[in-house]
Amino acid sequence: MISRSCIGPFATGVSLLAATSALAQPATNPSAGATTQPEDGLALEEIIVTAQKRSESLQNVPASITALSGDALSNRAIDGLSGLATSVPSLTFGSYGGSARIAVRGIGFDMINPGGEGRIAYHINGVYVSRPAATMGTFYDVERVEVLRGPQGTLYGRNATGGSINVITRKPGDKLEGFLELGYGNYNDLSAEGAVSVPLSEGLGARVAFIAENRDGYGKNIVTGKDIDNSKRFGMRGTLSAKLGDSGKFDLIGDYYQEHDRNYGNHYFGQANPFITPSGFLFGGVVPTSRRDIANDFDPKNERTFWGVSGRGEFDLGGVTLTSLTGYRHSNWTTLTDLDLTSAPLSRFTFFEKSRQISQELQLSGDIGHAKFIVGGYYFNEKISGGSKIPLDSALVGLSGFVQGYRAQGDFKTDALAGFGQVDYAVSDTLTLTLGARYSWEKKKIDDLVQFDLFTPYPPELPPNPLFVRSGSRSETAFTPKFGLEYKPRHGLMIYATVSKGFKSGGFNIGDANNGFEPETLWSYEAGMKGTFADGRVRINASGFYYDYKNLQVSKVVVASVTIENAAASTLYGAEAEITVVPTDGLRLEVSPTWLHSKYKDFQSANPADPANPNPVVLDGNQLVQAPELALNTAIEYEFAVGSGRLSLRGEANWQDRIYFTPFNERAVSRAPNTKLNAFIRYDVGNWGLTLYGRNLANKTTIANALVNSIVVGAPFSGTLEPPRTYGVKVSYHF
Repeated sequence: MISRSCIGPFATGVSLLAATSALAQPATNPSAGATTQPEDGLALEEIIVTAQKRSESLQNVPASITALSGDALSNRAIDGLSGLATSVPSLTFGSYGGSARIAVRGIGFDMINPGGEGRIAYHINGVYVSRPAATMGTFYDVERVEVLRGPQGTLYGRNATGGSINVITRKPGDKLEGFLELGYGNYNDLSAEGAVSVPLSEGLGARVAFIAENRDGYGKNIVTGKDIDNSKRFGMRGTLSAKLGDSGKFDLIGDYYQEHDRNYGNHYFGQANPFITPSGFLFGGVVPTSRRDIANDFDPKNERTFWGVSGRGEFDLGGVTLTSLTGYRHSNWTTLTDLDLTSAPLSRFTFFEKSRQISQELQLSGDIGHAKFIVGGYYFNEKISGGSKIPLDSALVGLSGFVQGYRAQGDFKTDALAGFGQVDYAVSDTLTLTLGARYSWEKKKIDDLVQFDLFTPYPPELPPNPLFVRSGSRSETAFTPKFGLEYKPRHGLMIYATVSKGFKSGGFNIGDANNGFEPETLWSYEAGMKGTFADGRVRINASGFYYDYKNLQVSKVVVASVTIENAAASTLYGAEAEITVVPTDGLRLEVSPTWLHSKYKDFQSANPADPANPNPVVLDGNQLVQAPELALNTAIEYEFAVGSGRLSLRGEANWQDRIYFTPFNERAVSRAPNTKLNAFIRYDVGNWGLTLYGRNLANKTTIANALVNSIVVGAPFSGTLEPPRTYGVKVSYHF
């Protein structure tokens, strides 16, 4: 394990190496997403991003950003969001019920109930994806991924309190090209990914891509004998790109993704409260000896389908560019797991959610003298139907086809409008001022009901006497400005400072009778530098930040429902760096240390794991959820010629401090400090490529997410696990 004391000296040593070196970086102006390699083979490549909704070098964007090309993702065997944690500073990942729990600098998603929204805005080809579950399955045929850290309230708007993740997929080229990659790994992991791009006529091209995987489970249900945490998924995407005369272009993209397996079942991790006996034990239920396994009287079930269509048009109006971005997305998922987590035939816990969203954004951008500007408007409409049900098993109550228990379901509707603008004004060749603002309006409606009856049998889908039926609405407005200062004392060095605000609207808890929860806001103060040194062989991007966080939305399980309440406030501050060094030809070193201080302030809440004490307890000073105090990513890569091809060797080490999953900071509901080791060997010759990969080589069993479950079943500690050691081979052919 990497100790905390080693982080500072390691990072400082690399920084000193860079600081004593000379500087130089060739100037380039390629298209978005491209990487360029200067004539000096030792120099680092330049990456072009669209983080500010215009094409520019990553090193010229005054913000904390990590960008990974599609080739980098492939070489590191990253085929999903979880893999980004080893390559992006301050990013943690977990999952619950198949919903991605992404956190950046301790700001993330912990609202596991249907209809919940995250704080890291996720975009696929510019379209905001509201549903956290629908972010899974988008990592294939990717051109690049951009991860922006810090609130992005001005340009990205809703639910970008902690940052934004932008996934940009590959577009058709002007010639016939494509690739096919086949893989096989342990757990009988069979995978395939491919794409073909075809020019249809002058100025018109099409590209079709797909991904498929069939893998055995990481564990077993010791009652039924079947694998669990397996994978059976398929996705495809089609893109049509057209040039509209000399001044316009249009991209039409459609995608489809599905899963059908026994994934996302809850594992038993023990008792959050040792004085409470799990209900399953009272009926003779047992639990497995291995955390990888489960002991349920039925198998978990995961069914999900996501699809969407988007259209992006750009038109040159003579020095000014008009951009229209239209999106439609549909998601439908259901997960079934055992609530009591034992072999006793007690309760089947089902999460379900179906949604559709429509969005439209218009942008007008250009240059006026020394100023670059963008102004625009945004519209978003979403309808969600979802809930959860916990029926008692019909065999237990002795009534065939009828059950007793809990059911909460509702219909949500969101309407959002926003206007935004940003101006970057060059005061001189070295100094640029930034001023931006966004005004947002959101309205949310809910129609929901709850049934919780242990005595009256009813048909599973038709509870006869709900405890309550509600119809409510709420609306909020927010003004999220941004102020920035950018200073470039020389080419290849930038120092910047920003002040910005993030906003996340309030909402409703499905299944309770209160008036919902309030919106939250975050003021961010950040300063940083981006520099290249030693003739472009050393790159250092570093930043420090301070967050003033108000009205945090915190979730917990109360009796049988997930409740969201507002914490009073929190203070976060920290520092992070990305350091890349190319000391000799073919050798690349990467170091990314992070430090994060996070504490709740003026926050009191009753602990659901301690039903004997219904009074709120003081949580001031507790660490935020998914906010490790220290973390360190390191990597070493060496590439050299072998025969007529190139061989690349890469090793990674990712260490994270303890992560808590509830604001009560209970050790039982946390992930212990751990180190993950990954290794990759790739050989490319001609059009062929061969990759050997190994992830989590030490075979650490680490918790991806955990919570204190319902007191109705004895408050067990349950959650999901990260993958064990995985290894395999991939063969690719490019044409």
